[in-house]
Parts: sequence; structure tokens; C-alpha cells
Amino acid sequence: MLSSAALFIQEKEIMTGMVKGKILIVDDSIWTLELLEETLKPFDYEILKYSNPLEALEDTIDTKIDLAVIDVVMDELNGFEFSEKFLNSHTDTPIAFISGYAQKENKIKGFNLGSYIYIEKPFDINTVRAQIQNILKVKTLQDKLLYEKQKLEDIFEFTSNEIILADLDFNIVSQNNKILNKKKYKKDTNFIKLLEKYTEEKPLSLLNDFISSAKNSLQFRIILDSSIYLKTTVSKIKTGNYHSGYLIVMENITEEIEKQNIINSFIEMITHDLKTPVRAEKRALSLLYEGSFGELNPDQREIVQELLNSSRFMLRMTDNILTRFKIENGECTIKKSLNSIKKTVQTSVDYLKFMIQSKKQTVKIKSFLKNEKDYIFEFDAAEIERVLINIISNASEFSPQNTDINITLNKDERNVLISVQDFGCGISKDVLDCLKKDKILKPKRLKKVGSGSGLYIAKKIAEAHEGKLEIETNCKGVKGTTLTLFLPCKNKETTAFQHQYNCSQ
Repeated sequence: MLSSAALFIQEKEIMTGMVKGKILIVDDSIWTLELLEETLKPFDYEILKYSNPLEALEDTIDTKIDLAVIDVVMDELNGFEFSEKFLNSHTDTPIAFISGYAQKENKIKGFNLGSYIYIEKPFDINTVRAQIQNILKVKTLQDKLLYEKQKLEDIFEFTSNEIILADLDFNIVSQNNKILNKKKYKKDTNFIKLLEKYTEEKPLSLLNDFISSAKNSLQFRIILDSSIYLKTTVSKIKTGNYHSGYLIVMENITEEIEKQNIINSFIEMITHDLKTPVRAEKRALSLLYEGSFGELNPDQREIVQELLNSSRFMLRMTDNILTRFKIENGECTIKKSLNSIKKTVQTSVDYLKFMIQSKKQTVKIKSFLKNEKDYIFEFDAAEIERVLINIISNASEFSPQNTDINITLNKDERNVLISVQDFGCGISKDVLDCLKKDKILKPKRLKKVGSGSGLYIAKKIAEAHEGKLEIETNCKGVKGTTLTLFLPCKNKETTAFQHQYNCSQ
């Protein structure tokens, strides 16, 4: 028997709704009802007691019952007859039968949980509690499984994504056919074979590498029948420590891709239309500055030089806009080939000579590379030139007149290092923080147009080369900024190439 304090606590929990569920007891013996109620109270379930089985059926028809404890022998309706009617509205409820003698030979159909027991009178309270505890544990587990199953069915039904469950051989076990709903797709019962029929080669190679890797998920884009763009995520399903299958989620991004293609075309058209007249203007101004149409006086040369600087700045900005746009959309590709880093550095400086001259600055290039072959390795010369132009132009723009810009070439165990040092105002903490987060910030104090994009682009191109960009600004008591570009290099025998570019120049 429970103490009065324990009974008070349980009654309070029932009144406030702090119970796990409901247990139904039906027995035409009032004494047995009271005894079973006392026996089952420790389980923290609400107890529903009935001595009349017909009333119990009527009152509980719409009530969720977690366990029914039913007397087998009752005058108005025996326990087996009661259970058949009761299970019509409570198909998932387990039943415990009470009987004065064993009734195990009577098998009742319709117990889909298979969790029914017999309690023989007179019963031992501890034994009954153990029996009931086991059956309630089974019921709780079944409820959880049913809940998870219902959640999965809801996801399958209401999501617009294709969800596929596959075994270890990628045989499709289940899918909701939200995207692959055409008859020709439904014929394929293996995900790999489906891809082989309707997509290109690249996702298949990625998938093959993923299968044997330690990674738990893989994401890639596939194009189905050259018209349907699908963002596909493949995740390994694990049971304990064992890999048991795959969950595949496919999201239709065709509409987004089509919109993006329109934007891409527009950006490329705008930048092309801007660059074409600016190139013609720059060429004409260069010829004028060089005296091709007659010598200019100092004032005229200064004006033409300023116009040239503006033209070069405009070209650089349109290039940066397009490059930044491609980087952010994952479309900026690196094309490595053998190139001379010395020549690339010099070309970048030459490109900016009018800007540097207009501020009466001096660029000093110093190399610590011992062998000529150290200058030659594989990198994308056009993209690295873009990086250096951005870095050197920033150094010039934000440094006073009559100052030096020092460019140093060095090497560590696996990289060639190109450092650009200036003695300007430095880079703000806001800009550095944004670079760490792969964002762009244009500080209010900087009035130069586009001052926020150059370093972002330089960082991304360096990372695409599997290198990095390091920044030191106003530190160690030295005013100014030093940016160091790390480029991975592999020396090769390139004598003819070195001769072609005359690396000693």
C-alpha cells in the first residue's frame, strides 16, 4: 500500500495534468477495482475505473487509453467480448486480462501490438506491477516509433523535395516521387543507375569517392535531362557504429538557376559594354601621353596622366565587379599553367605606373630567390596579376606622396611569397573582421570607390590557388600595411621557358 503522502502527490499530479497517460480498469468486482487502482498508482498514470463494461465502452470511445486491464468473467459482457468491441476504436492499446484461472488457450485476434498478458487471481502486487511495467514500456516505445513514422510520412507528403531512402548498394527502398514522378524515372529502382541514365559524369565520380570516404554527407548539383537542376544531398545512415544505407534529398533549383543565368548575362553584358569604350579611351590617352601626336607641355601631360589613371581605375573596377560576382556564385575558375612570377609582378607594376608616377611614389622590388627556376611554377597568371594589381593599387592609393612601396619575393618550403609593403594609413579593424568572415565592407572614412572589393578578391583567388593572403597593418610600431601572398609552387625543369621570358630582366 502507498503512504498517504504518496497518494496525495499522485492525486495532485492527476489534477494538474502531470500524468503519463491513462489506464482503464474494467472489473465487476469493486474490491478488485480498488486493489488494482492501488497497485497501479505508482506508475503515474490516470486510472479510469469501471464496474460496468458497457459504460466503459461508451465513455472511452474517444479517449486515448495506454493500457486496458479487463476482467475475463463479467455478467453483462465477458472480457473477450469487451476486448473485441474495445479494439475497434483502440487498435493500438495493449490489454491485460484478469482471471481466476489460466485462460492462455484462448487466443484473441486483432491484438496488433501482440502485448497482452494474463493476471491470475489472487495476484501478487509486486508481480503485477512488474508485468504492467513491462507492457507500458513496450507501449511507450511503440508510441514513439509511431510518432517518428508519422513525422517521416508528413515530411514525405508535404515537402516539395524528393526524399529517397536507399540501401548500401543504392537500391531505392522508399521515395516520395515529388520530383522524379515521371514514368521513366519510376522504372529505375537504383539511384546510381538513375544518375547514369539522366545526368552527366561528374556527380557519379563524386559519389564514388564519397562512398569510400570517412565523410558523412555529400552535396552536389546535377542536371536531369539537361533541363532540371537539382541540389542533391546524400547522407550516410548509421545504426550504432554501422553504416546501413543512404538518405538522399533532392531540391529543385531550376527556377533559381534560370534567374541566376539572367543576372549573369546582364552583369557580363554591362561590364563588357563599360570596358570596351574605356579600353579605347585608355589606348588613345596612352598614345597622346607618349607623344605620338606631338609633344605635350607639362600641364597637358599632367592632365592626360590623370585621365589615364581614371581610365585604368575604371577598367580595374569593372574587372573587380565581374570577378567578385563570379566568386560569390562559385563560377570563378583557376587555370594554372607554367608562368614566371617575376614577370607577373613586373607586369602588374607597369600597369599601375601612371598612378604611381602621379603620386611621385617609388616601387622597389627585391628578390631573395636564389635560383632562376624558382620563379617558374604553375599558377594562373591573369588571376595573380589581378591580385597584385589590387594590392599594389591599394598601397598607392592609401599612401602619401613621395613614399616607397616595397615588393619582396621570397620562398619557404612549399610557397613563393610575394609581399607588398606600404607606409600609408593602414587597414581598419572593420575591414579585417569582414575579410575573416568572407564579407566586404566599405568603411565610411574611405572615399575611394571600390576600396572594399580588392582585398576580398585577392583573398579568394589566393585560396583558389590553395594559398593564402596574410595581412599585417600598423603593427610592431611600424605605420602602414604589409600584405603577403602565399602561392604553392613546384619546381620543374623549364630552361626553355625561362629563356623565353628572360627571367633575369
